[in-house]
Amino acid sequence: MKININIDLEASIAAALSPEKLQPILDKHITAAITSAIDDATGYRSEFRKALTAQVSEALPHGLSVSDVSKFQHILNASINEFVQSSNSEAINAALKKAIANVMPDVPAIVKMSELLKMARESFHIEDSGAFYAFYEASEYGGGGHLYLDEDARPGSASPYKDRGDIKYSANFRIAFNKEGEVYALKFDKKDVTPASRPTVITPLESVLMSMYVGRTRLEADIDDDDVESAAQEQYD
Repeated sequence: MKININIDLEASIAAALSPEKLQPILDKHITAAITSAIDDATGYRSEFRKALTAQVSEALPHGLSVSDVSKFQHILNASINEFVQSSNSEAINAALKKAIANVMPDVPAIVKMSELLKMARESFHIEDSGAFYAFYEASEYGGGGHLYLDEDARPGSASPYKDRGDIKYSANFRIAFNKEGEVYALKFDKKDVTPASRPTVITPLESVLMSMYVGRTRLEADIDDDDVESAAQEQYD
C-alpha cells in the first residue's frame, strides 16, 4: 500500500507564524521571563533581600509590631525606590508595593483632624485641664494646608504676647497636606523627614504621622482653625 502525503510547507510555516498563533506563545514566555527576573532580583539569594534584611534588622531589632509599621514602610519604600530606579519600571514598582500591602498590618486610610488632635493630647500626656499647641493654617488655594503641633502650649517662646501664628515654626510637628488629604511634607521631632531619615516611632500619634508620610493614611480637615485652637486649650465639661 502506497500513501502519498502532499504538504504545503511554506503555507504551514506561514500559518504557524501568524500573529494569532504567535501571541499566546509570546505572552507565555514574556510572562515567564518577567517572573524569573523579579524572582532573581528579589528572591532568597538576591542582593535586594540581603540589603532589606540588614536595614530592617538595624531599624527594628526587637521585631515588627503595629506601632513600627509606619517606620518599616518608610524604610521599605526607600529600598523599593532604589531597587527600581535603574529600570524605572512602574509595573514592577506597582507589583512590589501591592505584594507588600498584602502582608503589612492595617493602618487607618483616613484620619480626621479632630481625631488627630485627640490623639495628640493623649500622646503628649496633656490632661483635659492642660493645653498644648495646635495651629491650623488652611491653604489659600482650595483645600489642604499646614497643621502645627507641640506639647508645649508656647513652643520656642516664653512670651505670651506673640501671636500663635508667629511661633508655628518652633512647633515639634508640622504636617503639610493637599486638598486630597495626602501628606507631602512632614516635620517630625523638629526635623524634616526625608527618605534617608529614620525617625523613632514611639507614640500612636507618631505612628499615624509616619503612616501619613508614607502615603497609607490621609488627613481629613473636618474642623476649621478656630476648632483646632479650641481643641488644644483646657477642656472643661
